[in-house]
Amino acid sequence: MLSRWHYAVEGRRDLRIDFLRGLAMTCVIIDHSKMSSLLSWFSYERFWVVTAAEVFVVLSGIVLGMVYGHKLGLGGWPVVVRGLGRRALTLYVAFIAVTLSILVFSLAGFDVHTLTTWDDRPAAWFLDPRTMTAGAWRDIALMRYGPWAFEIVGLYVWLVAAAVPCLVVLHFAGWRPLLAVSWSLYLWYRLAPHLLTAAEFESTFPILAWQLLFVHGLAIGFYRERVSAFVARCPRVVPIVVAGASAAFVVFALCNPRVHGPLWLHWSIVSPERFTYLYTHYFTLTSLGIGRLMNLAVALPVGYALLTWCWAMVRPLGIIFVTLGQQSLGAFVLHVYGLLLIEHMPYADELWTNTLVQIILIVAIAALLNGAQRVSHGRRTMRAAPARPLAV
Repeated sequence: MLSRWHYAVEGRRDLRIDFLRGLAMTCVIIDHSKMSSLLSWFSYERFWVVTAAEVFVVLSGIVLGMVYGHKLGLGGWPVVVRGLGRRALTLYVAFIAVTLSILVFSLAGFDVHTLTTWDDRPAAWFLDPRTMTAGAWRDIALMRYGPWAFEIVGLYVWLVAAAVPCLVVLHFAGWRPLLAVSWSLYLWYRLAPHLLTAAEFESTFPILAWQLLFVHGLAIGFYRERVSAFVARCPRVVPIVVAGASAAFVVFALCNPRVHGPLWLHWSIVSPERFTYLYTHYFTLTSLGIGRLMNLAVALPVGYALLTWCWAMVRPLGIIFVTLGQQSLGAFVLHVYGLLLIEHMPYADELWTNTLVQIILIVAIAALLNGAQRVSHGRRTMRAAPARPLAV
C-alpha cells in the first residue's frame, strides 16, 4: 500500500521540485501580504529556521543545472548561452515593467505606499513620480530600486547571468573548483561584509552571500544522476541522522519567541534569551549564518523525501503548488498586483477574514496562470497541427 503512495516519474520534469517551489511561492505571498492569519502561523520560520527565499534560490539553481546541463549535451554552448541570456533578459524586463507599472498606478491616483521601497528618497518617487530626476530613472534602469516585494528579482537577474561561467567551470573543471570559489566569496563577505551593487535588494540578499545557495543548487542539478547514485549508496544511518537533525531544528524553530501564533506553537525548551543569542550569531538571514545553512541542508532533503513517499496524498494540491512552481515568475508578478488590490479592499482585519483573503489570492493566481498556460498550449497545438486537404 505504501508503494502506491510513492512518487512515479511522469515526464521529464520533476514535479516534486515544482511542488516545493510552489510551496515556497505560496509562503512568499502569505508573508508579503503582512496579514495575521492561520496561514501566517506556519509560513515564516515556523518548523525550520528557513524562509521561502533560501528554498527558492537553491531550487532555482537545481532547475537551471538540470535543464541547461541537459541542453549542453544536446545543443552545445550556443544553446546554453542563448537560453540563459533570454532568461536573464526576461527577468530584467519583468523587473522594469513591474516597477514602471507601479509608477503609472501612482500617477493615476492609486495609493501605492505599501509597495514603496525602504529608502525614503526612492519611496518619494513612487508616491509622486513627477519628482523623479534623470538619476532616479537611471537607478530604476540599473535595478537599484523597485517595489519592495519584487526587488529580489534583481538578485535572480545577476544569478542567472552568473550561471554561464559556473556551467563552464562545471563542464571543464568539475564541481570542486566551483564550490571552492563559491565558499571563498561567501567567507569573504562574512569577514568583510560589502555589496557588489548599489541595489536595495542587497541590503537583504547580498549577492556574495546568496550566490552560495544558487551555486550549490546549480552543481546538484548539473550532476543530478551522480548525486542520486551517491545518495542511494549511503548507509542507512545517514538518512536517520539527517531526519534527527531536521527534527532538532524543528524543536529549535518552535522556540522562536518572535514568530506570531498561538501558545501551543511557542515552545520553551530553549529560552527566549538563549534563542535570540543563537539566532543572532548563527541563523541570520541576510548573511546566511552557518546554522541556517545547516538547517537548510537537512530540511530540504527531508521535504523532498516526504513528497516522494506521500506523493499520492499531496498530489491533489499540485494543481496549486505545481502551477505556482512551474510558472514562478508569473506568480511573482501577479502577487505584486494582488498585494496592491488587497490594500484597497474594504474588509475587517480579522484572523479568519485574512485567512480567506490569502487563500483566495493564492488560488486566483494559480487559476490565472493555469488558464494562461492552457491558452498558450492550445495556440501552439493549433500552429503545429498539419493542414488537412479539403474534401472533394
